[in-house]
Amino acid sequence: MLALDPAELVAIAARAVVARDFVIFTVKDRITGATQDACFWSDGGPFTCQIKNGRTGLIETKSFVGGALNSVGDIALTSDISVRTVEVELSGIDEAVNAAIRSYDARNAPIAIYRGYLNPDTLEPVAPAKACFIGFIDEAPIETPAEGGAATIKLSCASHTRELTRANPDVRSHESQILRKADDDFYHDTSVVGDWEIFWGKKQGKAG
Repeated sequence: MLALDPAELVAIAARAVVARDFVIFTVKDRITGATQDACFWSDGGPFTCQIKNGRTGLIETKSFVGGALNSVGDIALTSDISVRTVEVELSGIDEAVNAAIRSYDARNAPIAIYRGYLNPDTLEPVAPAKACFIGFIDEAPIETPAEGGAATIKLSCASHTRELTRANPDVRSHESQILRKADDDFYHDTSVVGDWEIFWGKKQGKAG
């Protein structure tokens, strides 16, 4: 669900805005592990504007590369916890795209898609762009097109709610519990308690 500012609602109602998409994903250096943001928007030329960070809620200023974001798939603006998917298509010949995808590691890279509304006369944002999708990149295949074809890179993305479907690999054991709290013995006997013989209402014999 996309929460808009009053200024945006007024401008949209008056049909005095143009919408643009802004995509930010964070890639990782393959050697050092250092991260870097790759920022693209759905228009031509460089563009700097404010966005409302979808993860922190803070207002940030970002610079975007134009002419490289071909399309953004439909995004369902729902408020539930279902896992949403979206495809982002980038130009395969753009230098900034190639630097981000080929030179850096984009596997499971955090990605956020923002929608911004601009004044059509000044091309100034009516308000900071808002996040309409937050998630991770599942796949970023680099395909060589046929002769005469267009080179594109399609990012297959899944929303951050996918994290809720992950199974916890941890087990209930004494070793696991003391990693959380060193003096917690709650699971101390879990590995042997199933073999205990409990005597009720009669004299206990010797073990074995």
